[in-house]
Amino acid sequence: MNIFQSLFSSLEACNFKSIFWVIIFFGSSIFVHELGHFIAAKRKKLFVPRFSIGFGPRLFSKNIKGTEFCISLFPLGGYVALPQLMQIKELEGEYKMPADTPSISCTDRIIVSAMGVIFNIFFALILATVLWISGIEYPQSTMNNTIGYVVPEITLPNGEKIISPARQAGLKIGDKITAIDHIATNNLLDIMNGIALGRERDSQGPISTLTILGDGQCYDLIVHPILVEQNRRAKESLRMIGIETFQELIIKKVYKHSPAERVSLQKGDKILSINDQKVFSYSQFNDILEQNNEFQLTVERNKKPLTFPIRREKLFLTRPCLKITTEYGIFEVLPIFSDKNSIHDPYKDACSLQLLSISSQLKDKFPQWEVGDTIGKIQHQERDNIADSFFIFQNAIDRSVIITLHQQDFPISIEKAELIPAKEYPSIGIEVCGTRILSHQNPFSQIKESIDFTFRTLRSLLSPSSDIHLKNLSGPPAILDTLYTFAGCDMRLLLWFVIILNVNLAIVNLIPFPVLDGGIIALTLLEKICQRKIATRILAGTQLIFILLFVGFMIYISFFDINKILEKHDMERHYRKQQRLMIDEQLFWNSFSTSHPS
Repeated sequence: MNIFQSLFSSLEACNFKSIFWVIIFFGSSIFVHELGHFIAAKRKKLFVPRFSIGFGPRLFSKNIKGTEFCISLFPLGGYVALPQLMQIKELEGEYKMPADTPSISCTDRIIVSAMGVIFNIFFALILATVLWISGIEYPQSTMNNTIGYVVPEITLPNGEKIISPARQAGLKIGDKITAIDHIATNNLLDIMNGIALGRERDSQGPISTLTILGDGQCYDLIVHPILVEQNRRAKESLRMIGIETFQELIIKKVYKHSPAERVSLQKGDKILSINDQKVFSYSQFNDILEQNNEFQLTVERNKKPLTFPIRREKLFLTRPCLKITTEYGIFEVLPIFSDKNSIHDPYKDACSLQLLSISSQLKDKFPQWEVGDTIGKIQHQERDNIADSFFIFQNAIDRSVIITLHQQDFPISIEKAELIPAKEYPSIGIEVCGTRILSHQNPFSQIKESIDFTFRTLRSLLSPSSDIHLKNLSGPPAILDTLYTFAGCDMRLLLWFVIILNVNLAIVNLIPFPVLDGGIIALTLLEKICQRKIATRILAGTQLIFILLFVGFMIYISFFDINKILEKHDMERHYRKQQRLMIDEQLFWNSFSTSHPS
């Protein structure tokens, strides 16, 4: 799928309520910053010809008390035109100041320049106070620093599997990571940031020093993180070591006729241990099921431990499917089972056949085909299982097969037929979920965390020994996409991200870059120290150079942003496809109850 198809499909599926909140909060972050400049400038009686949200051609404008308020075409920024501070005619236009305009002191220039940053921090503090009062709900796994699982292997982009750095270093389930590179860690985000933003290396590559509390001892442990690809399109990788943090497991559902129901496990039971081995995470729980056919499961019910002997079964997690390569493109077929079907063998049991995916080339040839369409016949005969269908396709290589869809025949030359087998997994007939925690973090701690994270990121970006590069940063497209995602799932997450955004905006604007607030402050201080004004010609040339650098920088980051967004959409499509392949577990237990009566 090309970039335009991806964007158009995204537009079709967009949530306009989320778009509204993105506009409000992204726009308000810019507005608040510029409002700080505006109020300070008016208080100092400066000439303020324009207040603009966005750059470029004006879409809307209104003149109020000598200032033109406008909304411009490109909303990724904004400005208050203050020619007495600095006139950036390439972005803001050129203004002729009235003859009676008073000169501005160095102190006033610094105050007006800094007020945008102050307003962003103040806005972030207000939002942080709202989150402090309302609380924000997190999965328990993100709120602690106890290791709940050590990943055995990590798969590299080339398909090679290697032992995870955490396993190699000897980290164990139950260990607490209290610091990374001597910076305290209290939760999963601290751990992930500590590893990803690390700036230490040795002859073997990246290293991180983990302070571990385990087995009653506190000690330092050297771990060699590896770069794990996070985004294929953007070629973005981050340091990782391969761990999950502790997560209590609660039984969310007990399937009828399953071993769990037969031993009287109940919804709401908290899983404590298996064979006296404490359970710290879902991944660990699944590993134990893989290794044991029969075991003792201990749960907590009404604050009392209860132990049940139980036997697990191996079930099919997904349907098998067919991948058929034709002269026009590729399509995939999956079996659909009804509640009345027996699915002991999803290859041969009765089913209907549906289209799982259609390549764009094949879709261009047959626009009538849609994902989810039921195949009526193959070679003019109705087929009711995947094995027979595969046999027909496999024996028709280099020949034509007639597929009936919508009561219409489509002859297609078959080039290749592949059977993608079903995946199996161990089960006792329960669904589990992790506990969630409502956190009320005080607003000053929220602001401090955002400031610390921003400075650590900048330090890693500037360090030649880190693995953080410009492409790891987020520009306007990625910021807008993240705002949109959070607006669609939880407004509290949206507020949390807007707090980080405003703190970032404040700190970045303090960088002594001539087109930013920090640049104006730096030039003002330079003039004060030298006791002379910088020549207008030099100032204008410097501004133009840095404007071009700034625009180029934003284009460069946005290129990677767009690839990150496209990759995210690819993953979402893959996830939806995998969901269609999943089999309802209840069907299996229904069939087990008839073929294996208790």
